[in-house]
Amino acid sequence: VLAQAMFGQPREKSSAMTGDSTQVAKRLKRDEPQQIYYLKGHCGWGVVSLVLADEIHEAEQLDTLLKILDFPISGGIDVAMIGPTDTPGDIRMRITTTHSRRWQPMCGGATQVIGKALIESQLREHFRIDISKPVVHVRLICDDSMVVPITMDVSAGKAIRITTDMDQYLEKTYSMGVRAFAIEGLPALQVGEYLMIRVQDLEAKHPGIDFTRRDFGPHLDIFSEVFTQFAPEKPAGVYDIALLYDNRPEGPGQFRVFPRFPDEATKRIPYEFHCGTGTVATAVALAHQGMLSSDSESFEFLLEWGSQHTTPDPYGIRTSQVQMTRQGKRLTSMSFSHSVNEIMVEGHLNV
Repeated sequence: VLAQAMFGQPREKSSAMTGDSTQVAKRLKRDEPQQIYYLKGHCGWGVVSLVLADEIHEAEQLDTLLKILDFPISGGIDVAMIGPTDTPGDIRMRITTTHSRRWQPMCGGATQVIGKALIESQLREHFRIDISKPVVHVRLICDDSMVVPITMDVSAGKAIRITTDMDQYLEKTYSMGVRAFAIEGLPALQVGEYLMIRVQDLEAKHPGIDFTRRDFGPHLDIFSEVFTQFAPEKPAGVYDIALLYDNRPEGPGQFRVFPRFPDEATKRIPYEFHCGTGTVATAVALAHQGMLSSDSESFEFLLEWGSQHTTPDPYGIRTSQVQMTRQGKRLTSMSFSHSVNEIMVEGHLNV
């Protein structure tokens, strides 16, 4: 019920979808509102909207996706557009976000929602997905040719687990750099696209402030100033997106993560949200600092998102299971699965 209130009306079914994309893509006149297929889902409060590429004129695609992000549609923090390729099992994906508002190479959370939708929504027929098998494999081909395999474990027609292979995004993260520096005396890491800061380091610099809180207050005001101070240090291609982390779990995990994105849409999310690319950045930061306790080359651990104590979540303690291999302090492969994935709305949208 709470998710319904946040994300829209109960999920609707539409009979207009078919397995043949040529039958789905019925173009309307350019000067009239266009009706397109629409799905909204979330992976632990990270709301993602999905649309079909063959229903939107190529020159209008980015503007249409931005319109879906904005009020009054308010389609979440990411909108992904997917479409077929010439290779069976490969699906083209383009995405934009509230913090970039341009084509974004990758969104890990979107891959989780796509995996759920390919099994449980009308997209199953559209992309000819065979759910008679217990495990379904699909490759997402991203805007910069990054290939992201996803695996769906299927039971009774439901995707009970979605695993996203982040190997190529991991390579991209390392290519963008991992470096330690300080912001006005505050220790920090730049890990690929992300600014990473330990909660304990913020607490040491600002005694008495609880930085695990999600609500508005001095903890967020201080962090807004951190973004301002980070601006001169920020490399090209790095956005104002940050993750706080610590090793003080409250449940089954080993670490906690707190996303801190300054755009207004993200600020309005009342709970900490899952972040797939942020999962990679967190794992890289932990490995870089020698904070992973296992000495094995291949191992896994759990991340907890937020604090159930300071921001009680109706889903309880949400987690991401992270599988990886490494050589020394450098990760060589990585995949993850979020503990919460839901489809909230499916139907059609006039844009």
